[in-house]
Amino acid sequence: MSFDKSFYEEGWGKWEDMKKFGPMSRHIRRLIKEALSDISFDSILDIGCGEGSLLKDIASHQMNVAVGGADISETALAIARGRIKEGKFYLLDIQKEALDERFDLVVCSEALEHLEDDAQALSNLLKMTEKYLLITTIQGRMRESEKEVGHLRNYTRDGLLKKLNEAGFEEIKVKEWGFPFYSPLYRSFLDHFPSKATSGKFGLLRKAVSLFLYHLFLLSSGKKGDVLVVLATPGRR
Repeated sequence: MSFDKSFYEEGWGKWEDMKKFGPMSRHIRRLIKEALSDISFDSILDIGCGEGSLLKDIASHQMNVAVGGADISETALAIARGRIKEGKFYLLDIQKEALDERFDLVVCSEALEHLEDDAQALSNLLKMTEKYLLITTIQGRMRESEKEVGHLRNYTRDGLLKKLNEAGFEEIKVKEWGFPFYSPLYRSFLDHFPSKATSGKFGLLRKAVSLFLYHLFLLSSGKKGDVLVVLATPGRR
């Protein structure tokens, strides 16, 4: 099954609060900042930047970094431009094209599993990566709730690293996270609720529940789980 541009245009009309307040999205931002804590970069491009919450979070902790984002959704880019006035944003399908410039850091978070041609996407990511590529994605059994938001596949750790190596990247560090509170418990729990349970506007109750779950997920293992965080660098060109 493939998902066309209209799916994401409609989706980004209702996913903004999930990305800002959702416990998983907040942990992804936390894990990414941890992975980036000991490297330096002067420019960043977020592929599949969505509404810009991840970019804004990274930029707020890095001084004088040139910030850019790319997405297939014009709706998402409009929100991101409003959130990050100093950023440069591009309408881009990473499966078909790359920008004609390189960035010290390219981030592709929660996007690769949505792409039909992930191999070509990784090839295009290589063309834009000067120093580092940061990937986050999901491994393990795919849940129905994940299919509803556009997931086409889940990876394994070895399978993802193999694809990165074939595209011309070399991994620097790999982290697995989430057992047991995010995965498998919360991931499986979501299958019992319609997708609208995590979409749309978050009122006080959903914000409070999300905050509770965020703190609960802090008890998850930092060495085991279905969330994969990979920091890689281009191999010899």
